[in-house]
Amino acid sequence: MPASPYVSRINQIDAIQLDEEIYKVLKDQVKEIVKYQSSEKIDRWQPEIDALLKYFIWNFSLRQGKPTFGQQLLNLHYENITDTKSLLYLILTIGPAYVRDKLLNSRSNENLSIIFDRVANLAKLLDFINLLIFLHRGTQPRLVEYLLGIASRSVTTHKPRSIGYSYMTRELLWHGMMELFTTGLPMINLHCLKHTIKKMFTQNVHVDLERSSPKMDSSSKCAYCADTPILPVHAGCRHIFCYYCLKAHFTAMNEFQCPECEAHLRVAQMKTYEPNSPASS
Repeated sequence: MPASPYVSRINQIDAIQLDEEIYKVLKDQVKEIVKYQSSEKIDRWQPEIDALLKYFIWNFSLRQGKPTFGQQLLNLHYENITDTKSLLYLILTIGPAYVRDKLLNSRSNENLSIIFDRVANLAKLLDFINLLIFLHRGTQPRLVEYLLGIASRSVTTHKPRSIGYSYMTRELLWHGMMELFTTGLPMINLHCLKHTIKKMFTQNVHVDLERSSPKMDSSSKCAYCADTPILPVHAGCRHIFCYYCLKAHFTAMNEFQCPECEAHLRVAQMKTYEPNSPASS
């Protein structure tokens, strides 16, 4: 099939992003290989490692007359690219980044570093202007493509991008479940659920529900959360509660059943525990 002259802007941007992601994957793999080596040596040779990775990517794609790996995934290729333009593409891609990294590592000549920083800022400005022009004309999203006069073209006749609706459905369901969990889980009273399950699997034993004064010592635990009581309170039975544990229940309802002795506690009986009071002696 004849190649289509039109390539959507999003396909061109996606191809660039895919090339960068492939480079990052290779860079991460190199870091895993050398993670047990001295960090000083790795930092010293990092510019050379990055340049070598970019060279390998170029060597197995553009040098052999093939599109970049990102373009191959989207059925694109560079139109009118020659061996000379391919070599210049490598130099413009590797050279500035390599010089910048070497200057940052050495810092031997401050004046040269300042000059290069200004040149780098100018290059970023030109790249941004080229991006604005690309959004208008629809070709050559990168400055290096404009300088070399190369543009992306489709390998086959242009077709609309296929959308994986099954993937989108899974994503929508997953995000819906996440929103449900993040909204619903905080509303579940886990301690109450735990005590309910505990009652289901334990035998009912008759307990004397006679009201008695609470007594607290170093081994006392909150009858609800089983932790050391914080701001201990009680509400008529002999058990001690954290202020928050009991207050949270009384905020929702006026009556609460003690999970230990099953006594019915009422909000009007809630009092702060006082060790020296006559009720606790």
